[in-house]
Amino acid sequence: MNNTPWLVIGAGAIGLFWACKLQTLGHKVHLVYRSENPGKKITLESFTDESGNQQSTISKHKIKSFTAQELTERESTEKYDKVMICTKSFDLKDAYLQVASQITEDADIACLCNGIGAQEELQHALLETQTLWAGTTSEGILKVDINHIKHTGLGDTYFGQWIETTPAKTFPLDNLTVTNIHQRVIEKLAVNAIINPITALFNIHNGDILNEEYKSLLAASFIELASVFSHPKFSYIEQSKHLTSNNIKNRINTIAQLTRLNRSSMYEDLKLQRQTENNFISGFLLKNSPIELPIQQLLHDGIAFPEHREENKKKLLSIT
Repeated sequence: MNNTPWLVIGAGAIGLFWACKLQTLGHKVHLVYRSENPGKKITLESFTDESGNQQSTISKHKIKSFTAQELTERESTEKYDKVMICTKSFDLKDAYLQVASQITEDADIACLCNGIGAQEELQHALLETQTLWAGTTSEGILKVDINHIKHTGLGDTYFGQWIETTPAKTFPLDNLTVTNIHQRVIEKLAVNAIINPITALFNIHNGDILNEEYKSLLAASFIELASVFSHPKFSYIEQSKHLTSNNIKNRINTIAQLTRLNRSSMYEDLKLQRQTENNFISGFLLKNSPIELPIQQLLHDGIAFPEHREENKKKLLSIT
């Protein structure tokens, strides 16, 4: 067992999952929650094994948990040199700042959030001697209670330095380091920019996006995103130019089928009237695109402005 604990910030589905996974890998883990105390034990219900085979298992994980205030007020000289922030994009920077005094000056700080923009905000808040590892994951996780999660689908998780160094560093967990994290973040953005707002607006599961009634909307969305990702004035052109319409279509089809019974995070947020990551997904594209994106505009506005939601839904379904 490694002696230095990981600090996991965020007790949503992803945060609870990684707290359990890190413990399974032999690490000590401390968990920071904001509003709901997960208690002393977290239940992880898995429906697949590490090879992707169907196998239902239930495991219990005893993990120390604190609020940010409790963590900073503890009578301890221990500081954390490995941190994983699993909050929403809009909370990422503040989550770090709330516990920054408890983090070492040379810490590895990882983040798992949707969209683009929050990583840069966090990078500016870090010390120059700290390393930011941006991550992407396709694990299927559902939170069914404050201390109970279901692992519904096996996926991949990767981390890469947001700002590369020479020589390159290695992420403190084996076999998760990549050198093209910006490309992977853009690829995840392409998927989220379609699946998340459509499932949220039309109140459907991920797999339902492939139904006939959304076929024209999806086809037009693939073309629109490909047009910005291939545009020479797009700021991420070197990382996004491979995302053709067919490439995006194949990614959406694969993810929608693999997570067909899952509900997107934006679906859950909209249903529970919580703030969404809309501004870091469609909002990022609208802000950074050198061309007009009428479909992304309708998707963004449908989420952002409830009073125009039904009108925008009708416009989206009339797209041919």
